[in-house]
Amino acid sequence: ANLPVPTIAAIDGTALGGGLELALACDIRVAGRSEYCCGIQGGTQRLPRTIGVSLAKELIFSARIVDGEEAKSIGLISHVVEQNEAGDAAYRRALALAREFLPQGPVAMRVAKLAINQGMEV
Repeated sequence: ANLPVPTIAAIDGTALGGGLELALACDIRVAGRSEYCCGIQGGTQRLPRTIGVSLAKELIFSARIVDGEEAKSIGLISHVVEQNEAGDAAYRRALALAREFLPQGPVAMRVAKLAINQGMEV
């Protein structure tokens, strides 16, 4: 979360426990459309900031597993993509997003990320 560059999590499968925590530490999350996307186990610090306190409590208390569509609808992920035969659709979408960011100046990106992150803490 504190890296000075944008980070994108590509979730091509199910993110549980530490995998979900790692994805939540990223700036943007992309998931392949599948039966299961994210298992809400843990996430007690980052999840409420991402999706709101009440919904985070409900998902953590129930240990519910949500699919890509539900994860997007609750704001857990930014993009959900159709899975491809190779099973790397989220990875490919994450690379496309990264390519969109490349033309931006690295200093501007670093300062923007810092401003957003610090603004969320006040």
